[in-house]
Amino acid sequence: MSDKESAALISTRLALTAQQRAQTRAALAQGVTAEPDRGRAQRYAFQQHVRQEVIVGGSNDLLPIAFLAQGLACARGVALLREDGVPVGSAFLTHGGLLVTCHHLLPAPPASGRITLQFGWRRTEAGELVDGVTFGIDAARFFLTSPTDELDCTLIALGEVIEGGGDAPQPLALNDRNDKHALGISLNLIHHPGGAPQQITLRNNALLARHQQLLHYAADTDGGSSGAPVFNDSWQLVALHHGGVESDDGWVNEGIRISAIIDWLKGELPQLPAPQQALLMQALTGSDGVPPYATATAPESGYGNRDGFQPAFLEGAPIDLAAIIAPRAAEVAPLRDGRQGAEAQLDYEHFSLLMNAERRLAFFTATNIDGARYIAIDRGNGQPSLLEEGDRWVEDSRIDSRYVTGQAFYSEFSRWFDRGHLTRRSDPTWGTAAEAVRANKDTFHFTNCSPQHFRFNQSLQYWQGVERYILESGVLESKRKISVLTGPVLNDQWRQYAEWQVPLMFWKVVLRINRAGQPQATALLVSQADLLDEPRRVLPHAQTAPRPNVDEYRVTVSALETLTGLNFAAFRDWESWQPDESLLAQPLPAKLIMDWEDLL
Repeated sequence: MSDKESAALISTRLALTAQQRAQTRAALAQGVTAEPDRGRAQRYAFQQHVRQEVIVGGSNDLLPIAFLAQGLACARGVALLREDGVPVGSAFLTHGGLLVTCHHLLPAPPASGRITLQFGWRRTEAGELVDGVTFGIDAARFFLTSPTDELDCTLIALGEVIEGGGDAPQPLALNDRNDKHALGISLNLIHHPGGAPQQITLRNNALLARHQQLLHYAADTDGGSSGAPVFNDSWQLVALHHGGVESDDGWVNEGIRISAIIDWLKGELPQLPAPQQALLMQALTGSDGVPPYATATAPESGYGNRDGFQPAFLEGAPIDLAAIIAPRAAEVAPLRDGRQGAEAQLDYEHFSLLMNAERRLAFFTATNIDGARYIAIDRGNGQPSLLEEGDRWVEDSRIDSRYVTGQAFYSEFSRWFDRGHLTRRSDPTWGTAAEAVRANKDTFHFTNCSPQHFRFNQSLQYWQGVERYILESGVLESKRKISVLTGPVLNDQWRQYAEWQVPLMFWKVVLRINRAGQPQATALLVSQADLLDEPRRVLPHAQTAPRPNVDEYRVTVSALETLTGLNFAAFRDWESWQPDESLLAQPLPAKLIMDWEDLL
């Protein structure tokens, strides 16, 4: 693709964000928050507060002195890309020894010796040039690319040192967390504009708009900036700089969102040879030479201090898990200590579960949630906060791995499936800080994991939205207690993937004491069957992501009994919904959820 064609492509995509850019510019001119998504704005603001230990003003110009040192550290991962000795753009190193740049700079594996990467080429405080260190590349070891009109991204393995010395290049971590940016914030670029020694673009570089795979922002760039990393003020990667054009509202730059690149890489992972899979897994997990997923037994030694699900958590409304599993107790996977049936219950912090031996998935999880004692936990560092980040899944030493769907499935079929929590990470994090941290870790056991199509798992409009509404509106706002049962429908309807049978439907029963002081049960059902034919893919620039064809339904607990083969007899008198006569003739009376407020 020529420079002219690339500019035309960016101009076309600018039309997608014209209104959003105008709104952002207007908000910035008025000195008000530009981000319309209040939740995102709060998460980003809190993240900055935690990381910087300052409260920044509307212009985000107050920063700790460590900001400069962090920027210098990130600069060690940025290189000038040369072809036959001629500067053509920028690139950056990530984990696994992989280099990230633009497809339009490196569209195909190059001939040996043609491409070099010069790290650390900069001017010192005294104005002297430092040559840094120059590397070759190793396309035979790893090469993967997405065309310019899709993600315009190439990953290639770093080769051997050709010349120079000094500081070794440091990898920049890929990260697809959802709170790394908000409209109106300042972005920072480290790059080689015009083939010049390393430069940094700081301040007055507003993020103007975002699209599914793109960010549009105002910043000082030039030819040679393509392939550069784009950072927020915490020096987290948010985009791969792609190019810029003059528009009606001034010069606008376009970057490819790191989250979109990660999504593409996850989809490509299963198709790669094993050695390349290993390198890419290191890049995706931020590790070098370390197994990308822990197979250790527990996040801490033993499980003796786990309280598990408390049957009497709801005053006057006991919930007996042994009675629930009784009809299918013979199918429960045994534990290593010899316990079987209902006794083979795995207790974690504030939740418990029972495994189906044949299906290698939990029959259900049972979770207690106390809104008055809730503590949010950072997904990345495992400490109390409001943040969300990446994850590390572990095995449970109490049960043989042959009864659990582990990482082998999710690696082989990552093109379709996410590791979906049954008990949500956010649900059991209450009590003391130590208990909340322990509960957060416990939810990352493979025993608490079920294959969920990536759209099903990630879309806030659908199942995850229902789950969040239940937690936020049903518990946190009221500071009340609830218990939640969640599981896949383990019946004779599934989709076969190699040796694994993937469930088509998931269910949830929310149990609580209503305002009248009476126990209440709300039963929900959702299907992922209509999504399973769609693999992860890069969407053409002119299209938007298809709306997931996922519906949630209110059902009766009696209907769930029939569907799951479990015993919910204790909840029949707690039923919060009765189908009208028009639904009673259906094999499974169900009401489509149109308004989440009707749930509780």
